Amino acid sequence: MAFRELAYQTKALAALDDWLERLVEERVEADDYIAFQRSRGRPASNVPDFPAKAWERLAAEKGVPGGRAYSPRQSGDGQPVPNVTLKVPTGGGKTYLACAALSRIFGRYIGANTGMVLWIVPNEAIYSQTLKALRDRDHAYRQTLDRASANRTIILEKGDPLNHADLAANLCVMVLMLQSSNRENQDSLRLFRDRGDVHGFVPPDGEQAAHAALREAIPNLSIYDLGDGTAAWPMVKASMGNAMRIVRPVVVMDEGQRAVSDLAFSTLYGFNPSLVLELSATPKDVVARPNRPGRTANIICEISGRELESEGMIKMPMNVAPLPAGEWQATLQAAWDKLTDLERVAREYEGDGGRYIRPILLVQVERTGAEQADAGYIHANDARDWLKAVAGLEDDEIAFKTAERNDLDKPENRDLLSRRSPVRAIITKAALAEGWDCPFAYVLCALAASGNESAMTQLVGRILRQPHATKTEYFAGEGVAPLDECYVFAHRADTAATVAAIKRGLENDGLGDLARDVHLSDPGGATAGAPRPIARRDEFKAVRIALPRVFAIEGSGHSRELDAETDLFPSIDWSAFDVGALADRLPQDARPPDSQFLRLRAGDHGVETDTAAVLASEAAFDTAYAVRSIGDFVPNVFCAWGIVDGLIAGLVERGWSDELIGRLSGFIISELRTDLAAERDRQAALLFAAGLDDGTIHFGLRGGDEDWIAPTELWTTLPVDAPQLSASNGGPLERSLFLPIYVAELNDPERKFAVYLDRDDAVRWWHRNGATPKSYALRGWRRGNVYPDFLFAALQGSERDRIVVIETKGEQLAGNPDTEYKRALLKLLSDKFDRTPLHRGQTPPQEGSLGLEEQAFDFNAAVVLFGEIDAKLPAVIRGESAV
Repeated sequence: MAFRELAYQTKALAALDDWLERLVEERVEADDYIAFQRSRGRPASNVPDFPAKAWERLAAEKGVPGGRAYSPRQSGDGQPVPNVTLKVPTGGGKTYLACAALSRIFGRYIGANTGMVLWIVPNEAIYSQTLKALRDRDHAYRQTLDRASANRTIILEKGDPLNHADLAANLCVMVLMLQSSNRENQDSLRLFRDRGDVHGFVPPDGEQAAHAALREAIPNLSIYDLGDGTAAWPMVKASMGNAMRIVRPVVVMDEGQRAVSDLAFSTLYGFNPSLVLELSATPKDVVARPNRPGRTANIICEISGRELESEGMIKMPMNVAPLPAGEWQATLQAAWDKLTDLERVAREYEGDGGRYIRPILLVQVERTGAEQADAGYIHANDARDWLKAVAGLEDDEIAFKTAERNDLDKPENRDLLSRRSPVRAIITKAALAEGWDCPFAYVLCALAASGNESAMTQLVGRILRQPHATKTEYFAGEGVAPLDECYVFAHRADTAATVAAIKRGLENDGLGDLARDVHLSDPGGATAGAPRPIARRDEFKAVRIALPRVFAIEGSGHSRELDAETDLFPSIDWSAFDVGALADRLPQDARPPDSQFLRLRAGDHGVETDTAAVLASEAAFDTAYAVRSIGDFVPNVFCAWGIVDGLIAGLVERGWSDELIGRLSGFIISELRTDLAAERDRQAALLFAAGLDDGTIHFGLRGGDEDWIAPTELWTTLPVDAPQLSASNGGPLERSLFLPIYVAELNDPERKFAVYLDRDDAVRWWHRNGATPKSYALRGWRRGNVYPDFLFAALQGSERDRIVVIETKGEQLAGNPDTEYKRALLKLLSDKFDRTPLHRGQTPPQEGSLGLEEQAFDFNAAVVLFGEIDAKLPAVIRGESAV
């Protein structure tokens, strides 16, 4: 299972990197202060709150969403705990982000590839899915963890035995439901009982002084209750809960908004975490009370629903048909008709070379219990009988997911994406309300919608995920791609209540900005808000607008769009990679996770700290695994082996021991990958520029359909009377290529940018570019496309026209690696644009074309920050600056 490089995930991980960089620096300052105080025999009082200082620096230097102040967290034993939240909508790949984040946290903050992770999830459904994925060595989640741990990952449940040697030699990830530890009296929970299979974390029985010292060092450890409430020598329990408190795990809190109650919060931080990473679609703040301070989510990155949609992660728009009258059978019939139509389109799509998709119908009923079958409600058995008698489904094509029966747990149904799975319909009441995930679910038939909109609200998110996380772009009808949308049929539902419930569901999934993509259908099935075309202005309707693309020119003269993976990366000379520089840069004082593990024992000189020893065989650096880990950068295994050997030799020459290299192997591999990525970027940029110079890469017009041809119409789902964007004088827009432009289709900074372009007399036309496969895109020396935000044609008196493409960025992204890459790429393409009207040997232009005219035209591309619009955009329009 492989993952595409998604822009919003890269953004989230870059924000985490920025925070970790400052966090490590501030922790070192705090540790140095503590060491200095102790060296003078003074108590380490007034220790700086290093997580708060790191946040302040991040806010000042990079900015944080909403400009929030840091909300501090403390562990159960009073230590400051770094805490951040990634706000990611449902369907955005929170689990993958967590795995990738753990690699960074252990490599850069913990300074080791071994230790403990406590992965907390809110319910059984998410627990089962997470555990299954993390235990599957072929799954990208597990492979990401294996890369961080140098292939030494152990996945645990709360009932599994644990030994301190496991942590010393492996990255141990324990998946735990919050309810398993979330109770006022934790002594009765298995997690906090001495079970006899948790070894090496507390001193042996009889070493009372060591027990007392351990309890003094970590006051919130649970001890044995001797009945009278007093004990001269407290005995620390050898429980899993105490082991967590001693080793100070890194905590991943999935659906972090679930851990805001006082009990959940105290439970979470009672594990004495070394760092807490929360992932949530809708982070929640806690209002202060007289006896309790307030808490806010420390959000370092916000991902919008629109960002997920642009990457093809979710099915949108959502088509909703509230059916206020009629029998429930009519609603189920309408939903079934839609499913059969989607099945037909899916077969056509696969027959045309597309991926396998088997659309599934979700049926929400009012009752499921056997004793409720004749209670006058729509029962699961009623829906099943209709699907068998009318739709003609077999028993194995219908699955129940209820409190009493779970057909999805049958072996043949555990992988609903498999061709071997027969399931076409799933009947439920609320058992799929949260955590269940099947991208093949397309149609929701809510037979229980009347008076129970909240139940439908919870099920909306179950039909949002896009199969294979990629849009099909398969147009079965004009302007409509049915397999990229989802559908809701609601029985006896009030229209306003239904729409409000669905929008609440989207907001609960962090997708509130997509609420405008909810389209209503009337009872007859006609969709109000179905895609409809928007035409060009009259003066441009017959104009063929062509823009240049980046081409690779083969020896025969044939051209095709450049692909960095194929045309640049194979030519990278990895022998030029300076592995010695990396060996010199790696910090020799990188520390193991001593903050994660504390063990005391009774020695000859009283209580002593016992550092957990790592067997040499367990800590050995695995060269073969390191070579496999960099195979995506260096495909030649002999070259990759030489790089790894050279790095290890350089570290040994600097005095690194074999034990230290083995213990920090995950960190070493992570840093090696970082440097290899930078080297690939550097060499690919040189190869790209050289190709533009020698003609093996061409940026210009080729003629015919090889160039990007601007569409003659756009499609919108907004109503005709939706608010339209107006010019700066309050009148209609005068220079947009298409008209009308709706306010909801642009965000605030984009609207300001568009209005600015529209008022300039030098602009002939402008167009807001999208980020779909049919939008204008440029290629560079990195993977993927760059989709400029705005395109416009500018006139320069009697001189030739200029085509200008602009990538806009918020001020907070100034200096960001992605911003600087795009800035460098657009400047280079502007400089190297082939201004001749046609490439040699191509067919002549069509009459009336713009961009394929016989006379030459200029091309400029630039990055413009939204805060620079007034200062820099006029010069860009006039061609006086490329920014």
